[in-house]
Amino acid sequence: MLMTITKEEYKKRVIRFENLVADRAAFIDAKTPGSDKKENYTIIGPGVSESSNRVINLEEAHGFNFGAAAMPNGIKNSLHSHLTAEVFIVAKGTWRFFWGIDGTEGEAILKEGDVFSIPTLIFRAFENIGADDGFLYCILGEDNPGKVTWAPQVLRAAEGHGLVLLEDGRLIDTTAGQEVPVDGKVVTPISEEELSKVPKISAEEMSKQIFRFQDRVPHQESYLDCRLPGGAKKSYGILGEGMAEAVDRPSLLNNKHAFTFELVEAELGNGFHPFKQSTKQVVFVQKGEWKISLGENGEEGEVVLKEKDIMSIPTDVYRRIESVGKETGFLFIINSGDDRPKLEWAPEVVSAARKTGLYLNENNRLLEL
Repeated sequence: MLMTITKEEYKKRVIRFENLVADRAAFIDAKTPGSDKKENYTIIGPGVSESSNRVINLEEAHGFNFGAAAMPNGIKNSLHSHLTAEVFIVAKGTWRFFWGIDGTEGEAILKEGDVFSIPTLIFRAFENIGADDGFLYCILGEDNPGKVTWAPQVLRAAEGHGLVLLEDGRLIDTTAGQEVPVDGKVVTPISEEELSKVPKISAEEMSKQIFRFQDRVPHQESYLDCRLPGGAKKSYGILGEGMAEAVDRPSLLNNKHAFTFELVEAELGNGFHPFKQSTKQVVFVQKGEWKISLGENGEEGEVVLKEKDIMSIPTDVYRRIESVGKETGFLFIINSGDDRPKLEWAPEVVSAARKTGLYLNENNRLLEL
């Protein structure tokens, strides 16, 4: 089925970095010294913010949630755990991630372009150790990722700073004149019995969860259009198969996240020829500039995304994705669901690809004539 999209709908799906709205009191540790200068962003979906004042750029359900955090040097996001997948992408700066009930089980240093998938239930925290302000994107699995579970010491440290967290997820700011409801139940720390069941993971095991941008190894022909003029690109499988039609493209991790994730690299004038898919897709720019054109010939509209810009591309609409910046472009792509989405290429792309010796079999896998 081919869909069309209005200009109003198009604009709603383009989320510029400068239009992100910071929430400075998103979590229970927002006023705890050492964690009090962070900014959180709820971009797509409700996320796990405990603030009733958060601004969501796009509320539409995608099967995953997309957010971000900005922090100056030395500021920490406190130890916590999640029930669904949590994946971090470093957009700017140098970050130290550490984990374990007391934060001493292991640590990893991540730099720009690195990706870190942290297993569920493990307590994790992070801090900006770079000289400048840092910026992280974060993907949480599923439409409803549940509530944050804080390490007991985080809740204790927050006492006396005016924030009270209720069991239903609401954050009450008593310094702003808010009162704890009569029927409100204040969150109590996780029990010792529950803490004893928290998984442990070594630094060596955790290192397998990290995609290192500087050590990336490209796959040259992952998609049907890679041999066509304007279709040359390198790809990197990070979580799941992603959109790769080549059977031999490896991925860092293949366990279920409720979404797949990959990185595409292309020079000026190259990218994806028109295709559509029935699953939700979000793209965001790590480096360079990328033009997204909707419709087989761009008739539904087009937009140029710059670094840290985001776009949710509607289902069943043809899209052309092209690197248009002066420098090499790097684009991250999120697709909803654990299964590989079926790309439906425009008929002229399929015909032209056959002339280059490539075609797709009945399972939508790339084969050579």
